[in-house]
Amino acid sequence: MSRPCVHADAISPVPPPASGCETCLEIGDTWVHLRQCLTCGRTLCCDDSPNRHMSRHARADGHLIMRTAEPDEDWVFCFGDDALVRETATGGWEAFDWYVEEGLEAATAHLSAGGSLDDAALATAHEELAQWVGHVRAKHATGALDAADASAIEALPGWTW
Repeated sequence: MSRPCVHADAISPVPPPASGCETCLEIGDTWVHLRQCLTCGRTLCCDDSPNRHMSRHARADGHLIMRTAEPDEDWVFCFGDDALVRETATGGWEAFDWYVEEGLEAATAHLSAGGSLDDAALATAHEELAQWVGHVRAKHATGALDAADASAIEALPGWTW
């Protein structure tokens, strides 16, 4: 499910992102994707880029919240929580596990359509859902699965760890 993001207090109003990585442009290098710091507004390159300027900026300056600066994308990431974050209806921010939430929705839809969570059936007919089941079971086994997520998953008919 989600937990409050304590780093979100550092979010400030920022201008629209620049059209290139500020540091890569200064040094004459290239980037793959752009990210914008939500503390100071700098537009820098992602971790798939050779220079990884945004994560370097987060470590060096302690600016832990960034958003994508790519067209048609809308997400925010917190380096401090190592998680995606989203704004709540009350104006706060919360960290969440997108993959767990999306998989839970897919599992619910699969069960509503008459499917089951039987491992053998999933492995042959629903590979992506089978991978999700394996993922959440592994997180649960190591204690890394959020308690609210675990409760929601346990409510799925036929679920077993």
